[in-house]
Amino acid sequence: MSIRQKNRLLSCTLPVILTAMLLSGCMNIQAEDLYALPQLSEENVRLQSMINEVLISQGAELSPPTGGINRQAVQLRDLTGNNVDEVIAFFSKPSLGTLNVYIFTEEDGDYTVAEIIEVVGTSFDRVIFTDMDGDGFAEIIIGWQMGLALRQMEIFSIRDFHAVSLTRSDYVDFVDLDLTGNGNSDILVVRPPVTEQGTVVAMYSLMPDGELVMSTTRLSSGVEVITRILTGILVDNTPAVFIDSEGRIRGVNRVVTDICIYRNGELTNITIKGTSGVSDETVRTRMNSSDINRDGFVKVPVPRPLVTQSETQYYAIDWYTFNRNGYSNLALTTYHNNNDEWFLILPFDWRDRVSVRREDDVAGERTVVFSNVYGDNDVIDFLKIYKITGDLKEERAELPGRQILISEISAVYAFELLAPPNSFNLTFDEHWIRNNFHLMHPEWMAGWN
Repeated sequence: MSIRQKNRLLSCTLPVILTAMLLSGCMNIQAEDLYALPQLSEENVRLQSMINEVLISQGAELSPPTGGINRQAVQLRDLTGNNVDEVIAFFSKPSLGTLNVYIFTEEDGDYTVAEIIEVVGTSFDRVIFTDMDGDGFAEIIIGWQMGLALRQMEIFSIRDFHAVSLTRSDYVDFVDLDLTGNGNSDILVVRPPVTEQGTVVAMYSLMPDGELVMSTTRLSSGVEVITRILTGILVDNTPAVFIDSEGRIRGVNRVVTDICIYRNGELTNITIKGTSGVSDETVRTRMNSSDINRDGFVKVPVPRPLVTQSETQYYAIDWYTFNRNGYSNLALTTYHNNNDEWFLILPFDWRDRVSVRREDDVAGERTVVFSNVYGDNDVIDFLKIYKITGDLKEERAELPGRQILISEISAVYAFELLAPPNSFNLTFDEHWIRNNFHLMHPEWMAGWN
């Protein structure tokens, strides 16, 4: 039985046993006993002893990965597919300039070192445990820091606890995903930009016979910084990876999204078309890709200027989905109030007919006004959305004509219809506003200028 299984069993059964004994009156527990610290299991004591031996005899330090989802210095993972956890510990040896991954196995309460993986570097960046060939044994993908600006990753096979390096690469970022659709993990690596070649993306797949297959493609010319990598599916359910970047795109600072899929046996950038070397349809000034309405499809945002009523320019955001051939389709449009952290999904019939302005004249009230545009830039206001703060925020949100959307500790969001519902042949009413008003998630704030 593994450490995790034993500790889980103990944590579940001990309170039941204690309760039963207390109710039956067969225990005489002193008050101080109730405050005694829990005792470590013998297995945990032995494991701690082995870790201490590495720390002392090898002059090592525990060195947890600083990125990714697996950030513990000591981790439990079933690497062999037998439902028994191995113990993986991460160490650095500063005097030697090396990093070590120790794999401990347990049998009958005794721990042994099954394998040690060593690389030269200063700190672990991230680690991924994943089965790349479907044989039930996990591969270990390790990324580590070589210096201030250089990071390397290496894929290790650990079948029979014998670590074999399958490949090594410099990287900016890497993720695991199933781009081939065969149920096994592939590793996608974004390499550092090279002046002549641009930014290359490599995908590694492990065949059942143990052969590692690599396929590459390029990101848009001018990419300098990777800001976000999202994995998801296209509208035709093709697995895809969405890579948001910043750089000098055709000589101007811009954001661009490259969408890569596995097609006809190759990694392909479906958004670069023609000879431009750039994913032209996705070039923009701000914002990262997102599944903004949570329908399962990642979308690329493209800001579009609205008719303005002042010197300040406001934007609607058109969100586009793509299919495996790189053809785009407008999925939805939103208006984002980044300062007040909310957004509104706009009906398609508002397109080119609605403008926006702000009114912040009343202390504690930040207001956005939506107006119907007609004739020679004449406007009729039909909707206000408020963010109200202060001691009397609830009362002010319920002034005549106003209705509360969301009430939080720090603020209340409310709206007011200034015209009868669905006036001017525009879709808007109380039900529609409530269904399409949303607060922003913190991660959506990234990518705004």
